[in-house]
Amino acid sequence: MFEYWSLFVLTFAGFIGLGFLIYFLGNRKSRFEERKFETYTCGEPFPKVHVSPENFYVAIKKGLGIRDLREIHSGKLSDYLLWFLIGMVVVILMVLWV
Repeated sequence: MFEYWSLFVLTFAGFIGLGFLIYFLGNRKSRFEERKFETYTCGEPFPKVHVSPENFYVAIKKGLGIRDLREIHSGKLSDYLLWFLIGMVVVILMVLWV
């Protein structure tokens, strides 16, 4: 009985250790730190573009036929978490159904 439990604890501790190792090795500064923020398209530099939040959701507004997103968004954290929970349940049911 305890052999399976100790194997589980050993495996869990191994994954935690591997996670810490990846975190600390990946946390080092790169020599090419300044290149991380450059955008390239097909090898060519891409000009910096700023997309405002209003323009980001234009496709959602047009696709759903909503005039203003404030109509469906109350701004309350509890409402957001409820919609998130409902969405996760739907995704899980879809995955289990297939």
